[in-house]
Amino acid sequence: MLKLGIEEEFHVVDLTTKQVVPSARGLLDRLPIGAFVGDRDTASTIRLVGSAHHELGDLRGELVALRGILVQRAAGLHLGALASGTAPLPGRDEPAAAEPTGGRLTCGMFVRVEAEDDEVAARAIAWIMPHVPTLLALSSSSPYWAGRDTGHASWRRHRLDASAPAQAVGGAGASPRKAFHPPLRLSPHAPMLELRVCDAIADVEATVAIAALFRALYRHASRAVVAHRTPPAGSPTIARQAMRHAARSGLAHDLIDPVAAVTRPAATVVRALVAEMAPYLRETDDLDRVETAIERVLTEGTGAARQRGAARAGGPSAAVDRELARTMACVAVTDTAPAPTARLTAHG
Repeated sequence: MLKLGIEEEFHVVDLTTKQVVPSARGLLDRLPIGAFVGDRDTASTIRLVGSAHHELGDLRGELVALRGILVQRAAGLHLGALASGTAPLPGRDEPAAAEPTGGRLTCGMFVRVEAEDDEVAARAIAWIMPHVPTLLALSSSSPYWAGRDTGHASWRRHRLDASAPAQAVGGAGASPRKAFHPPLRLSPHAPMLELRVCDAIADVEATVAIAALFRALYRHASRAVVAHRTPPAGSPTIARQAMRHAARSGLAHDLIDPVAAVTRPAATVVRALVAEMAPYLRETDDLDRVETAIERVLTEGTGAARQRGAARAGGPSAAVDRELARTMACVAVTDTAPAPTARLTAHG
């Protein structure tokens, strides 16, 4: 069974004002070394660096334990850890019209899966890429920027793509190592493939389910590569359209079907992906967990939908409260860090 790892980024927010604050470095001093790192470009985000696991239950257990430590230590400083692609409210010192560039002031969730070797992983990208917009839509949690609704479910991904060279958007026409903001890339540190398209996700179960789907996609793709099968013909134009469509709509409207290249109801596209990956999810005993988590997202909505629902009643600060609560919902608060295991680190 291929090992799987997750890294999560969190905005550091003041629990009174609900604004992001440059307090990450002070919080890091209270956190386990190695399990959490800061960002060289901003003092308002923290990254949780998970270990590599064979079993999905172990992966989830570590995320819950580490989130518990983060939440507890942050609360001691009257801070919160917000798992959201963007923070609905800007910091006091940030200009309201500022744009995130190069990923700064945005938070993502990154999945890495062990690869047989770089060649297999590089060739597997062509098989996986058509489904990446669906994973983005499932994770979408950044509708707000500087206190306003941007009209996008993933403003984070929209801005990353807008700042990238045209040929790099969607990974088309660019090296899997050198694309500006690649949705998928080969790790510079170890033989593994990384999914880098997702927004940070407050819900632990959805986070783990997306990771499991990515591993299943890689198992499917790598076997096709080894069998010398021809990858599906893909249009760079359609790939870019699918990514932009997913960033704008999330699961609220249609998605572009990766096979037929036509729009279909988002739930139909998502369920089709789960059904296609079911044989690979069964091999790792992950199918029931993934189906339950994905159906919950389809029923209750993504982080973007939750934030908008809360903001309609109470404004952007209510959106922060909703996602802070969801971030902590599955946390078993503990003061003991899990023992470190082999980390497939993918910083940057």
